[in-house]
Amino acid sequence: MGMCLATTSGKGGTGKSTVSCGLSLAFAKMGKSVLLIDMDEGLRCLDILLGIDSNVIFDLSDILNGAPISKAIYTMPTNTLISIIPAPSQPGSVTAEDLSVFAEKVKSLYDVVIFDFPAGLDFSLYSAIGDDAQFLSICNPDPVSVRDAAAVCAALPENKNAARLIINRFDATFINKKIYSNIDDIIDSSGFRLLGLVPQSIDLMLLSINHNIKPRSRAFKACLRIAKRLCGDDIRLPKIKKI
Repeated sequence: MGMCLATTSGKGGTGKSTVSCGLSLAFAKMGKSVLLIDMDEGLRCLDILLGIDSNVIFDLSDILNGAPISKAIYTMPTNTLISIIPAPSQPGSVTAEDLSVFAEKVKSLYDVVIFDFPAGLDFSLYSAIGDDAQFLSICNPDPVSVRDAAAVCAALPENKNAARLIINRFDATFINKKIYSNIDDIIDSSGFRLLGLVPQSIDLMLLSINHNIKPRSRAFKACLRIAKRLCGDDIRLPKIKKI
């Protein structure tokens, strides 16, 4: 049974989907097969971010309605270890019962399965992916995003894996100049245990154009550290100025 991850955020704009893609690339770098599932019905974006949008014909709703899983699985052109299932183009196509059956099937086919849920507090489908799911809350270090993360923390369904926090678009300058709260205060305010920090990055900003992240970039290295921690490796947080 593969590792099951689910990314979430309070409001849109935190870079949740780009972090999901970054983690997919990091797991692939570790030699793991990855299935990335876009759960944002009506507002899908993973197909564009990873460069398969021109090929999409089938999506998650087709699978849930009886089509073979292989019909809606698209392999990333530049990385055969990463596959994507696009979200339905229309909202309201996914039910918890159908998603539960689907989730159990795909978790047996891949080393890592990542459900990229839409932003917001509609958690009606979260329990359907199984109590083995590891929820990852993505937030930015600004006060509004941190408050939203706290709302997510209070509302996430309970399961056997405690949800974790990833702070995206981190810039040590804002912390050093005391524009934003320090990391400990962000963790305390969010209610989550920190999993990792991803720096503000041109690579992530241009993912929809380049469909990749430079392996030597700080953003990729940050995603790789997080992926290794999720696999059980003891990876220490670098010094803030080196993130």
